[in-house]
Amino acid sequence: MIPINRPVLGKDLDSIAQQFGLLVADACWLFGMSITKWMQIVRQNPEVPLKDPTLALLVRFLADHPELSVIPKFPNAGEMFALVNKVQEVDQKRFSVLFGSEASATYRWLKPGSRMSPAVGRLMFYMKMAMLAASPDKRGEMLENWRETVKLEGQARGVEDVFKSAAWKPKAKRPSRKRAAAKKVAQATA
Repeated sequence: MIPINRPVLGKDLDSIAQQFGLLVADACWLFGMSITKWMQIVRQNPEVPLKDPTLALLVRFLADHPELSVIPKFPNAGEMFALVNKVQEVDQKRFSVLFGSEASATYRWLKPGSRMSPAVGRLMFYMKMAMLAASPDKRGEMLENWRETVKLEGQARGVEDVFKSAAWKPKAKRPSRKRAAAKKVAQATA
């Protein structure tokens, strides 16, 4: 709570961000400011009153209403893994690929206390919203369409079958043994 007998200060923005468990990028979005402005207000001038009264009132309002959900509640990997498997069975390796990650990512995501990148969390959030908004008989089709999108993105990146390789980078082509032997001979005679 921000004392009513003083104006809202730069450090109060950081307190609100922490109160709601926000990353700095999320706080910048919430307060409508760039990272540069955040650094000026919160880090360089934490004891200076905010110049913008609307921003000060927004900060006060949020401080007084901790029950508000200022950013979406992102699903955890276990919750999303269960939802996807309810629609179509998928192993951990392919689940990782569905969310743009390498094969071992799901294993790490499912460990207690682990974190995902913000992009993965947001992708899971929006996919969950779309799946739950669709009728149960359409969810499988939606998931199949998404698999095709993921496959095409992998191909556009040079990966023939991203679900088979479970990697988003194309494998480096190794020179044939014949070419490698010829190269060794050429280097030895040079």
